[in-house]
Amino acid sequence: MDLIGKEAFCKFVEKILGQSPTEVLSHESIETLDNIVRMVKLSKGEYLQLEGNVSKHWGIVAEGLVRVYYMEGDEEITEQLVREGEDFMDYESFLEQTPSRRFIQMIEPTTLFLISRLECEEACANNVELRRLFRRMTECKLLYVKKKTQISIFKSAKERYDDLIERKPDLILRVPSVYIASFLGVTPETLSRIRSNMK
Repeated sequence: MDLIGKEAFCKFVEKILGQSPTEVLSHESIETLDNIVRMVKLSKGEYLQLEGNVSKHWGIVAEGLVRVYYMEGDEEITEQLVREGEDFMDYESFLEQTPSRRFIQMIEPTTLFLISRLECEEACANNVELRRLFRRMTECKLLYVKKKTQISIFKSAKERYDDLIERKPDLILRVPSVYIASFLGVTPETLSRIRSNMK
């Protein structure tokens, strides 16, 4: 990674651990991360993964915006909208190494950090500090999935939209409305009505 990439990755690790990587990780651990984290740049509309592929990477967005979606008949269901400083993974395919149902597409020109499943496992097997880091990353992702599920079950469409604006206000301006509607589990018409009533 270049210097800018290292700084962005360190910010992500700091958010996960609550402390600067240099405060909680040894020089050896940081060097191992530097060796296994690959930085790639993808264009708007480009795919990291297609349906049917086996998911091989844990991804972190350094810059840009990623959409994870799957097909339900002819309809695209947006499952994740991932911006800078956030991570994504197709858990089922990544962990079980089975063909995925999901597409991973760039909504903007995007720079990603990618960690392969094999290198992640090797790093965790040989390093207690990295095992703790990846366990914490997994916990954060599971908590996110649980919260999103609870929001979709217990909150109204208007409340789900309000929650999105509160947590990620920039997405409203960066993401096409059709993706926002799908992410919230509503039709584009319902989303338009919610927005009109807020004016």
